[in-house]
Amino acid sequence: MKRTADWKQILSGELKEYRSIPFWSWNNYLDEGELCRQIEEMKSAGIGGFIMHARTGLKEEYLGEKWFSCIGACLKKAKELGMEAWIYDENGWPSGFVGGKLLENEEFRARFLEYSAGEYDPAAFAVFVRHGNGFARVESVRPGVSEYHNVYLRVSPANTDILNPAVTDAFIAETHEKYYERFKGSFGKELAGFFTDEPQYYRWATPYTPVAEREFAARGEDIRDGLIWLFEKGEGGYAFRERYFGTLNRLYVQNFYKKLYDWCESHGCRLTGHSVEESLLFGQMWGGAAVMPTYEYEHIPGIDWLGRDCGTELSPRQVGSAAAQLGKKLILTETFGCAGYDVTPKELRSIGEYQYFNGVNKMCQHLYPYSVAGRGKTDHPPVFSPQANWFDGFKTFNDYFARLGYIVGETEDVYEVGIIHPQREIWLDYIRSEDYGSVKETEDAFDELLLRLRKRGITFHFIDESLLAKHGSAENGVLRVGRCAYRTVIVPQMRTLAPETYALLQKYTGRLCVLGDVQYI
Repeated sequence: MKRTADWKQILSGELKEYRSIPFWSWNNYLDEGELCRQIEEMKSAGIGGFIMHARTGLKEEYLGEKWFSCIGACLKKAKELGMEAWIYDENGWPSGFVGGKLLENEEFRARFLEYSAGEYDPAAFAVFVRHGNGFARVESVRPGVSEYHNVYLRVSPANTDILNPAVTDAFIAETHEKYYERFKGSFGKELAGFFTDEPQYYRWATPYTPVAEREFAARGEDIRDGLIWLFEKGEGGYAFRERYFGTLNRLYVQNFYKKLYDWCESHGCRLTGHSVEESLLFGQMWGGAAVMPTYEYEHIPGIDWLGRDCGTELSPRQVGSAAAQLGKKLILTETFGCAGYDVTPKELRSIGEYQYFNGVNKMCQHLYPYSVAGRGKTDHPPVFSPQANWFDGFKTFNDYFARLGYIVGETEDVYEVGIIHPQREIWLDYIRSEDYGSVKETEDAFDELLLRLRKRGITFHFIDESLLAKHGSAENGVLRVGRCAYRTVIVPQMRTLAPETYALLQKYTGRLCVLGDVQYI
């Protein structure tokens, strides 16, 4: 462990980049004077900036003239006080629908699949019959067949298809470009960047996108031929599910995250935020099939930490691993939401410290409400405004975590153990209707491995296979991923490895511990 910190700076507590940037809920009629007064209040409480967040209760037109006037006033005040102003990129969440505007175009709406067994239905998107140990797709009634497996294509009325690059382009044009037109001179200065929140394909059922259909066709495959394997188990479905979810994840990363990241890069600002449900392997299938690949395309990669429990280290360890490998200094946590009004400062400190111990170093408290009228009282408390009964001590709390963030961020930790992340293994078995139940064996075995390592005081990084393929090498007994080098590599209980991973491990001459029986490359 190499310390590079200046202890006088740490003790001064004046390190702005490690100070918190809470969600500032704009949830009522807005007054510029009151907004600026609240910014001064935040400054006095040791807060380093704020994320301007359209939220339930907002009475002004989202992205209307009054909205932009208020944004301008807050940018001016942020510049005056030396604070960071961030823009939450949506009216509510998940990001990507411009407060409902993009849903007016049905081609932009998310698709999902449903399944039923029974009579042949000519209205189905794909129909299957049992054939040997598997299934065959049919386009008409077959003699002697009494049961057909019908897969239906549905359209969501409330979600956009962010895997479609045209949707992301429209989202940027209606959101980011509108801010740039008005506040170009603030970009990269007091306007630090954008927060994107819980982007996701259709999380409530089996996701689908016509973009994947075209991707499969380009490889000479009709995607419909394998859709039954998203609903039925069987070894014959392993290869299709791996291709299907791998394709969706790549589209999620490239057509949403990378597009936002590239836009921010070219406009002098930064991107932060987080995907949905990072804390469990099966939960990552709700949003984009894997979260670690998204961190490459955030200037400040981030996570969400809801509630008051300290669960597993999966979320902070995933983001901390990728950030270290990719050379990203700051790591954000949106934290404390849903912990309740009765949560104590001591509990909040414990929740925060657990995440910081595992690699996070910058805090976004959830939630600093503009108003507690109406829904403002019940909107996922606690609150971190003067309405909190311990607000007088909030500066001490913020100073503490700014210093702790500095120590974490300015300390170079050396991890010699790398664990191949098993998210690809989840793709083999995942059935949305069964959710955790379909991947229980893999999920539980992985949790047990992490528990055993934690009990023995063994620290480690996760190695995402897609990041390994792009940034990995093996030489002199070391497996390198970007800026990090591992002398011990653990392959957890997995049946499959990406070909690129297998090739690198063949070259790797360090300590290799394979806990599963790898059968598929």
